[in-house]
Amino acid sequence: MQSNMNIINGHFITLENNADDINSITIENGKIKSFNSPNPNFKTIDIKNNIVIPGFIDSHFHLKNYGKRQDMINLKKIDSIDQIVKLIRQKISQHPDIKWIEGFGWDHNLWDGNYPNSEILNSISDKHAIVLTRIDGHSMWVNNLAIQESNYSVEELDSINGASVINQCILVDNAMDPIRKVMPNDDIGDVERWIKVAIENANRMGITNVHDAWQDANIVAAIQNLINKDEMNLRCNGMLGAAHTELLNRFFSNGHLISDLYTIRSVKAFIDGALGSRGAALLEPYSDDKHNCGLILISKDEFEDLAYRCYKNKFQLCTHAIGDKGNQFVLDTYNNALQDRESRWRIEHAQMVHPDDIDKFVPHQIIPSMQPSHCTSDMPWLEDRLGDHRLDRISKWRTFIDKGLKVAGGSDCPIETGNPLFEFYAACTRQDHSGYPAGGWQPQEKVNSMEALKMLTTWGAHAEFNEHRRGRISIGFDADLTILSEDITQCSPRAILNTEIIMTIVSGKIVYSAQ
Repeated sequence: MQSNMNIINGHFITLENNADDINSITIENGKIKSFNSPNPNFKTIDIKNNIVIPGFIDSHFHLKNYGKRQDMINLKKIDSIDQIVKLIRQKISQHPDIKWIEGFGWDHNLWDGNYPNSEILNSISDKHAIVLTRIDGHSMWVNNLAIQESNYSVEELDSINGASVINQCILVDNAMDPIRKVMPNDDIGDVERWIKVAIENANRMGITNVHDAWQDANIVAAIQNLINKDEMNLRCNGMLGAAHTELLNRFFSNGHLISDLYTIRSVKAFIDGALGSRGAALLEPYSDDKHNCGLILISKDEFEDLAYRCYKNKFQLCTHAIGDKGNQFVLDTYNNALQDRESRWRIEHAQMVHPDDIDKFVPHQIIPSMQPSHCTSDMPWLEDRLGDHRLDRISKWRTFIDKGLKVAGGSDCPIETGNPLFEFYAACTRQDHSGYPAGGWQPQEKVNSMEALKMLTTWGAHAEFNEHRRGRISIGFDADLTILSEDITQCSPRAILNTEIIMTIVSGKIVYSAQ
């Protein structure tokens, strides 16, 4: 995979403390060999004054899901239920033999905040099970046939711990599990194909490394197959899904998997749902649903046992927590479980944190793994959902950094687009792509451009224990580089959004080139 080359005539943002004037680097055997001394025996690439940064690291990505979305009905940004019905009918017409029709990306906030009724999907077909996952992945709009296939009644689904059902057809959080269990299993060949699609698109966006947040046995096998075929053009830090007990037991017995392109030393768990579907666990009720404080998806005993096992077996625990109660639950459990070892446990999203809980991150340097675009995607409806008095608890990047914490930045793709430039822009501006609101939403939590770049490079490497070999441009480091058309640390916000990816290099191999 690796190749030797000189990269000349570039502007290099190294993220090193030194201020050396670097205009070329030499790469040998996948590593950065030297600065300003091109090897005449190596291939030389003139990048014509473009900008070179450490390769983008997305610290919260879903490879399989991103690839699989290409096979599903795309419902993102559709503001008409009639249009959704039309798309489903088209899919059934094109694939009449498919029993399960899957779609992804609907958002009831685009329909005046009202959830659909059960008759809409039931009227389309009584021969096709229809399963449409919400944009945040924490609720499912289904028809009666899908529910029947699960052998559960609506009432039984609603009574599951950590679950709720709305309008007889919207399954929230754990209510989705019985449906998922009876849906067709993913074929390993499909999983491999989906991951390849995701890798190609990630490379096109300048990404050299992802932290894949929830892996099952099929994903692990598919990635290993791609590596064996020399088709894994991306580094991957895999988080094992906590629900896959057999897989966890195997890794806890055998220890970490550490290789050049693929590492498994982490476990992903869920504590609560999402704010969009009102499943995030809150300390006080939702402002627009006074009888609802969200859902805790796992019992205290179960989570404490998982934390104990992860600590005992030296696995990093990465837990999804969005609401202030969910984050408090995780922080208290982590601080009870962690001792002196530097474990770098993470909270994935850490989206809403009560002021009294901020300092709980500090003693064990718990890593807030955050996705800046979640803030700017959610901001139009957050005041209705939480009330004005709680908005300052959302996406506290500045506060965390000022506490000395390293915020790992990502996208949660395919929930968001996966474009690291969009995440960088959101972190710096707290605005949408039209520049709204002026000055940024809750602007006291904005970060500066160098901090935003570290979130997507250096601090992402730290969050996977690889800060000594990735996340900076330094002698001896992995030659993972992203070449940009603009200096995003200096240009205007609008120019950030218009920046082009010129080239992506992983381990010294050009995996994407715009030319």
